[in-house]
Amino acid sequence: MNRFKLTKFRYAGLAAAFSLLLAATPLAAQSAVHLGSGVKAGEITDTTAIVLVRLTATPGQDAQHLIPGHTGQARLRYGTEPSLSQFIMTPWETARAADDHSIHFKLEKLQPGRRHYYRVDYREHEKDPVVLSDVFSFVTAPAPGERAAVMFHLTTCQDLRGERTYVPMTAQRPDFCISAGDTVYYDGQGLARTVPQAWQAYQKMFGLPAMKDYYRHVGGYFMKDDHDYRFNDSDPHMVGKWVNPNKADAGAKFTEKKGNQRLDVAWLTHEEGARVFRQVFPMSEKPYRTFRWGKGVQIWMTESREFRSSNTMEDGPAKSIWGAEQKAWLMATLLASDADHRVIISPNPIVGPDRLMKGDNHANLNGFWHEGQEFLDWLKEKKLNNVVLMCGDRHWQYHSVDRRNGRETHEFSCGPTSDEHIQAVPPLYPGVDRPYSASRGGFMSIRYRPETRALAFDFFSMAGEPLYQKIFTP
Repeated sequence: MNRFKLTKFRYAGLAAAFSLLLAATPLAAQSAVHLGSGVKAGEITDTTAIVLVRLTATPGQDAQHLIPGHTGQARLRYGTEPSLSQFIMTPWETARAADDHSIHFKLEKLQPGRRHYYRVDYREHEKDPVVLSDVFSFVTAPAPGERAAVMFHLTTCQDLRGERTYVPMTAQRPDFCISAGDTVYYDGQGLARTVPQAWQAYQKMFGLPAMKDYYRHVGGYFMKDDHDYRFNDSDPHMVGKWVNPNKADAGAKFTEKKGNQRLDVAWLTHEEGARVFRQVFPMSEKPYRTFRWGKGVQIWMTESREFRSSNTMEDGPAKSIWGAEQKAWLMATLLASDADHRVIISPNPIVGPDRLMKGDNHANLNGFWHEGQEFLDWLKEKKLNNVVLMCGDRHWQYHSVDRRNGRETHEFSCGPTSDEHIQAVPPLYPGVDRPYSASRGGFMSIRYRPETRALAFDFFSMAGEPLYQKIFTP
């Protein structure tokens, strides 16, 4: 049987009642296999989605806040009715240790603009009793030509202290969430230097009760940045991180010496960092992608780590964060779009401003400034006036308006998820205005209203208090 060929089962009456009875039995408590990491639906279009299921040895976090994986088998039953009295069932798939015990189910031929419900059947071995999970759900995008209401969240820079922010986020009932990078910090507390340690970082963060509760019924799109890829300001060309050996932890492995700095090479490689991210989240084949949510909104998510030039390269036309292929794709798909609003989300700022000592993004004079300004000039040349930029990575909230080339370009940064993770707001560049900025933690909500074709950007605090709003009309 083809890996993703779907077999349809139709149940009614007694069969539906049996399913509900099965879910109510204590099989889950008796089973050696659990869904301790929760579930995640992601990469959702109008007709497709990917559901990630991770089989675990515990029903939740253990005393070390970890959720050990467990080999076993799983399949999905899904449909558009909450009772799942009629459903489609996928074939059984196997969770393997090499994949962090994660299975990616690719669902196709879904109905546009509908909430889809699903449950997980799972077991340890083929002859073991089958355990049926709770009901989870996600909503598909509207058809490309339909104007329909859309609301989504944007987050970035999160550590364990940001868990409580997901409580008011859950209460808002968004259609989906975009995590714009730094979803965990490999080089933060509890260093993650190896692949197993990187997996554990996600167990600690996304295994938190409020996080699991949020993603029960909210789809996600996940982007990576430096801290959830390798280490601070990392690029594919670095073999390690330069550190003061007196401040290094016990896991460091030193090679080269430069002044009072030593090169610590005990970190994930470029290949490992990219592979782990694809394992722990529902992901498309390519890390840069665009998703259409009806006629009203199209969203671009760029990749800023895998294809970049070396950070130490002299800035100029040859230096790039995006790489030639991604840049050509970005420009071509932007020109081809007829959406009311085009939203480009980058893990790093293009407008900024950013801190003066930084040098790894488009908003840095000693970084990738040339490519950033070239792209802003291209937007002006093509008269793409319905483009809004958003970014992660920055530890403060802001709305900036760039007028340096005679065109208004708006950029929003949602800031970190927690107030404990904030940094001071840097000074402005000449030619850039800042209607709003704050050293605050929280999240952003973006809402499209089809009746007015307006797109509203709202900042919220950790507690869900409204802080600032900007509305764009076409």
